[in-house]
Amino acid sequence: MSASIRKSRVLLAGAALPVAAILFLGLRAALGPAVDVAKVSRQDLLETLVVSGRVLERSKASLGSPVTGTVDEVLFEEGDRVRGGQLLARLDEGEALASLAEARARLEQVSGGERRIAGEELRQAALRLEQAERELERLSALRRDGFVSVRDEDDARSARDLAASAVASSRERARSLAAGGADERAARAAVASAAARLEQRRVVAPGPGVVLVRSAEPGDVVPAGKVLLTLALDRETWLLAQPDEKNLPSLRVGQKARATADAFPERAFDAEVTSIAPGVDLARGTVDVKLRVPDPPDFLRSDMTLSIELQVGARERALVVPLECVRDAAAEPWALAVRKGRAVRTPLVLGARGGKVAEVLQGLDEGELVVREPGRVEEGRRVRTRLASGG
Repeated sequence: MSASIRKSRVLLAGAALPVAAILFLGLRAALGPAVDVAKVSRQDLLETLVVSGRVLERSKASLGSPVTGTVDEVLFEEGDRVRGGQLLARLDEGEALASLAEARARLEQVSGGERRIAGEELRQAALRLEQAERELERLSALRRDGFVSVRDEDDARSARDLAASAVASSRERARSLAAGGADERAARAAVASAAARLEQRRVVAPGPGVVLVRSAEPGDVVPAGKVLLTLALDRETWLLAQPDEKNLPSLRVGQKARATADAFPERAFDAEVTSIAPGVDLARGTVDVKLRVPDPPDFLRSDMTLSIELQVGARERALVVPLECVRDAAAEPWALAVRKGRAVRTPLVLGARGGKVAEVLQGLDEGELVVREPGRVEEGRRVRTRLASGG
């Protein structure tokens, strides 16, 4: 083959490449841009209602002492966590400790030495009574025989009566000092009273929580009832949601919910509806819904702003479309359906919403493709569909 022929073929091939590229680009342009689409399908739908809410203020405890005294120590700073029953602060305990020690010593005295002494006194009094009775019998016999006077017998009888009275008194004292007797009960009551006065000088946590405010320092002289510490108690965490009153028919006590804080959107947590207000807020047209958080996350703070998704119902095999495919969902919803290769604006009638999908009541059929981001595609334009995996 001559060089001129080879050169002609090369020139022809080179000229064909731009023509093919132009034809390819023209075909792509005729078919339109590639767009991501989703398929309208049927699935079981958990109907939800998304409303704004906030964390209600946690239970607070203002702690102080019912007695006047000097603060000896404050053991925790603001922000510290405490356990229930943990000692938080203490007033000077010197006088109270001395009173408790005195009361305990008195109880020990009653239970020990005085009880033994009373028992011995009772035995001695009983012996003296026996002796007095024998002496009275002896003198009575002698008087009958005329050996002693009536006066001597009367004196012996008086001595016997005195001895009997002493026995009765000793027996009563021994009974009072016996285990469980009046003296022991009084001594134990004195110990309990002194211990209570000591406890009044100690401030303890009524339950687990966090120290919010520390209002006293060591050395402060504080009057009775002054607040020394304020705690936020780790009791149940509550949320407040305020849905529009038109949603009242969908609300029920016991409904489950998922909540996210605006500051931590990736950390959702569970909640449950516990009460629905009987009245409607006239100014806002909303109803207060209170929710309990069974397992509150550690980042929650009072009055923190939340997004709360209430589970208000369920639909079996509902026809659904992804919400990202819908525009003006709150007013006049529409979507771009791909029909005969073109993006056609299609008005929709939506029903229940759950998660990332909404129920389609009118406007779309099962299996139709809709543009995922309709705002980026011109209505009526030809498009090439690109179905994402799982869509």
